[in-house]
Amino acid sequence: MLSPYRYPLASHALFHTRDVDEARESVARVFCPHVLQPCGPIVVLDARHHSAPVFHDVSLNYVQYGPAVDIEPGQLGSFYLLQLPLRGSAEVSCGGQHVTAGQGMASLPSPSEYLKMRWADDSPHLILRISQGAVVRQVEQLAQTAVHRPLVFGLGLAMDTPALAPLAGFVRYLADTLEGDGGFAGSALAQQAEAYLLNVLLLQAPHNYSEALSGDARRPLLPRAVRRAQDFMQANVKRPLTLADLCGHLHVNARSLQQAFVAHTGESPMVYWRNLRLDKVREVLRRAASQAPAGVAVTQVAAEHGFLHMGHFAAQYQRRFGELPVETLKTPRAVMQGSSLRA
Repeated sequence: MLSPYRYPLASHALFHTRDVDEARESVARVFCPHVLQPCGPIVVLDARHHSAPVFHDVSLNYVQYGPAVDIEPGQLGSFYLLQLPLRGSAEVSCGGQHVTAGQGMASLPSPSEYLKMRWADDSPHLILRISQGAVVRQVEQLAQTAVHRPLVFGLGLAMDTPALAPLAGFVRYLADTLEGDGGFAGSALAQQAEAYLLNVLLLQAPHNYSEALSGDARRPLLPRAVRRAQDFMQANVKRPLTLADLCGHLHVNARSLQQAFVAHTGESPMVYWRNLRLDKVREVLRRAASQAPAGVAVTQVAAEHGFLHMGHFAAQYQRRFGELPVETLKTPRAVMQGSSLRA
């Protein structure tokens, strides 16, 4: 027997309606006022909207209408929309740009540009609603420059490219995690998730501030700047640092910092930061393992160092050290006990 289909974010359902006016008014409460018009003679929708906050500035939404519809919000005003069709397609026009979104192609309308769309039959979307203020703050930190004109993204994003495929996977991970919740929304891990989303969009998606983020490749950062970043990480190993935090501390743009780290350490700043925290966790676990009994729990130590998703943490730990964290916590004690028995 086939199990019933479960819609994404089903535990965060806002409405399910067949009425056009109700759908328009309900969606507008989360997004903005807009025109919603079925394209054909069928005026009975199968409209659903599910919405879950991530942290302060991003929410993840599942939206479907059933039959083809025209949607015309005009200017969004205060937020960006990253729209990923789960199937079907959508014709999206924003400002002077146009894209056909579908499998592997997302759309990213900007709030200062006039937006209108046509969603084809059976074209449900996952949609990230991203605060314009958060994007501006992040680009100012990453670029170390003020934003004086509206930030406008390229409308079409090829999500199956190496640069953006991880983002598509991360959105699906967010949908699964928010569905289960378990305290994720509003947590420190959710804060890190928002920072990751903003960083990927600003560093990988084209926009009119991309050049400011790229910096001057002819003037690479000196090794001492990398050492300053490393010292800052060491001093704040239990804080949820982001790439923007590092850029703000060093007063350098993100691209220059990334290039310098790769040149001098062989790793990006965030990979170096993750590995540093893994090393610190291992130090604590090995120290605890020498005590009898060990007075710490792996989950506690991991959380203190910013690893709140235990499955991902354990996999990263095993890749780096060749053993699971629980094995680190047990092995030295076992060896010590074995040595004393042989004596």
